[in-house]
Amino acid sequence: MKIEKIRQASLHNEEWFKFYTEFKAAVTHFNKVTLGIKDLFDRIELLCQKADELLVVVRKSIYTEEIEEAVRKRNEFFRGFFNVVKGLQKLPAGDKQKAAEQLFILLDRGYKKPVLQGTYAEQSASVYNLLQDLQGAYAADITLLALTEWVTTISQAEQEYLTLAAGRARETVEKPQEDLRKIRRQADVLYNATATYLDARLTADGLGGDIVIDPRELDDEVHIDGEDEPGGFHELHGNIIYNFVITWNVIVKKYHAILAQRSSRRAKSEESKEEES
Repeated sequence: MKIEKIRQASLHNEEWFKFYTEFKAAVTHFNKVTLGIKDLFDRIELLCQKADELLVVVRKSIYTEEIEEAVRKRNEFFRGFFNVVKGLQKLPAGDKQKAAEQLFILLDRGYKKPVLQGTYAEQSASVYNLLQDLQGAYAADITLLALTEWVTTISQAEQEYLTLAAGRARETVEKPQEDLRKIRRQADVLYNATATYLDARLTADGLGGDIVIDPRELDDEVHIDGEDEPGGFHELHGNIIYNFVITWNVIVKKYHAILAQRSSRRAKSEESKEEES
């Protein structure tokens, strides 16, 4: 038996905090002193308290979710515009077909990747340059192909993003975010050290590696009272570390499922985007 590994860095802030909240509940139930991890656990708990304080600041930002939604909308408008121009290349040979080809080359080679990827600031800069081209050098093509409404819609969506971004900047949320990232890294290092220590203890007791047995077969000693407690912990027998690990792994696997579902959704989204392009 050994502790299931988990990519804590891949968890969203709220998921990460819930992960450590459940870790705290499990350790508290089995007793940090009995497990031999008091020093490591106390340091993790202190970091989580600081993380909770910072999360309050981040949660209070009225702009974070709105910015994400504004960027999503703007990018969807760009994808729609891109696909319309792509389709217009199929027009019969003539001025419109030629204009569509020129415009598609501009979008595909010059703006598709930078507008849809990178940081929000990088995407915004690319959208600004795109609008300059569409309203300048390519204005005649836009008018010829009756695409003015698309350009206006993208411009309005970008302005909405800029307004929200300016409001968020005034809140100075970025500093708490950076502090939170540092605390997360520190807590993760301590958690991994704790897992390594407990795995080593199991190995020393002859219960490490792939060994999985019924805890009741280890001995008849009852380490925990018979009443269930909040969190689903039950009466367990035998090696206390083994019991902790077998219980904690059930919780870790729940977070494996969260990450797997997210990875699957992301893969489907990327596949859909590739099909559209």
